[in-house]
Amino acid sequence: MKQTIQEKLIEKNFKPGIITKDGFLGNDERHIHDIIRADDMTLSRLGLTRAQIADRLQFFIELGKKAVDNEVVSGDFSVHLQWSRGMLPCPFGEPPLHYKMIVTVTNNKQNQMIRYSQLNVHMIREHGFFLGMGSTFRLEPEAIARMLMPEIENQQST
Repeated sequence: MKQTIQEKLIEKNFKPGIITKDGFLGNDERHIHDIIRADDMTLSRLGLTRAQIADRLQFFIELGKKAVDNEVVSGDFSVHLQWSRGMLPCPFGEPPLHYKMIVTVTNNKQNQMIRYSQLNVHMIREHGFFLGMGSTFRLEPEAIARMLMPEIENQQST
């Protein structure tokens, strides 16, 4: 299928140096739509929605905002939110701008950690885009579901 001019412009936004230094695709050579489709299939298999994942990620952002640049502990989780000056646009081309922040969430019980940004949450919720393989901020849907939503593990083992 031939891409429209608008689709070509949007696709350019995902490349290194346009919005972020490293871009959003990492070493993933699949088309953006194929990446989204594969991650949607994973979510479907887990019985989860994009909104559920995004809501959980946003929960930790809100927790981290309570003590910017300091660790917050809640149950099995430790959260650290680092806020940087500036904002980032969504590579899909729609508003709004998103605050530059890096959130680090550690599941202390599982000894696992993820890092993500407010833009990650937006792209997951609105576009189903978890970034390309090898991307600095790629979030593997199954891994984050098992880490941030331990009840998933319990549901699937029963």
